[in-house]
Amino acid sequence: MTTTATKTKEYGGWLELSRSALHHNLAGVRRLVAPAQIMAVVKADAYGAGAAGMARVLQDSGVTRFAVATVDEAVALREAGIHGDILCLTYFDPSDAEAIRHLNLTLTVFSESSVSTLAAIAGGSGGRLRVWVKVDTGLSRLGVPVEEAAEFIDGMVRDTPLDITGIYSTLSEDRDRDRQQLARLLTLRQQLPATFGAVWSLVSSHGILTMPESCLDIVRPGVMLLGFPPSERSRMDPHRLARAELRSVVRWKTRIAGVKTVAAGEQVGYGQRLPLAANTRVASLMVGWSDGYSGSPEGEGCVLVGGRRCAVLALSANTTLVDVTASDAARAGDEAVLLGRQSDAEIGVEDLARAAGGVYRMLAGIPARVPRIWT
Repeated sequence: MTTTATKTKEYGGWLELSRSALHHNLAGVRRLVAPAQIMAVVKADAYGAGAAGMARVLQDSGVTRFAVATVDEAVALREAGIHGDILCLTYFDPSDAEAIRHLNLTLTVFSESSVSTLAAIAGGSGGRLRVWVKVDTGLSRLGVPVEEAAEFIDGMVRDTPLDITGIYSTLSEDRDRDRQQLARLLTLRQQLPATFGAVWSLVSSHGILTMPESCLDIVRPGVMLLGFPPSERSRMDPHRLARAELRSVVRWKTRIAGVKTVAAGEQVGYGQRLPLAANTRVASLMVGWSDGYSGSPEGEGCVLVGGRRCAVLALSANTTLVDVTASDAARAGDEAVLLGRQSDAEIGVEDLARAAGGVYRMLAGIPARVPRIWT
């Protein structure tokens, strides 16, 4: 759900998304990759930010290429008014034929069977379809093995109603393997005729921030457009990260449902826990693990209440208990920030990503029912 409404049902919290921060991040990516073009990756509901709203803001900022995982995701973008080129990155089947024919989508081919399926779909309409070829340069996922790709592409050009408009691969995000993958893709490009007009793409957010020589014709940023480094900052090029000047697009908020003082020696939450060492003001937040929140109660998780960091004490399906002793004015109905800034304090994405197993899992784990509000 993506909305501009100011009043929403707040069970489970809500996301506030900043247009100005997204515009800023897009400008930073453009600085880093010029003259390469940008294909914004909004798969997995834009990693939890809401694909439709994200794509609309990017489209208004001049982005004309988008990538999603599935045909269903592409259909949702078309229904949301996205009219640029949409590349589907993964599997499709004959049941997607009508959408492929009528919504002007670009599909990925990665095997002889995928070519046959698309050729049949194109033949059913008497027209031609645009495709990108996915090449496996060393990740061992979907893709034509790089040593077979030149012959594969030549056969498609001669024998099918498919127009190859792009060729791409995906990096492993290991520096040594990435260099080898780049070399393999460049060798393939040299093997193809000079008149071959497809664009080439290799890097997503991680590659943009680590291997500028890999940007080629088109880059595929995703999570960095939201203002988050795609992995640990220690794995990024610090100079490129500084030039990007990423700003968080997302603030995740909820409300306090109630506050009570719990006496020293008592326990809070389910199960056996250490008793409280002192009288503690405990706030119950209207968010839990069923809402995608995974703040750790083991001494690390914090939320912001009244501009102060407040420790997470316990977590359940729909409720999170936090220690608001340091925030004397905390009351039922007050906002609590799970991710983002409040006054001079901030909960960074790294704080939540550790508990969730990475930034992608943390963001994508926020259910679609949680309102997304663009500001």
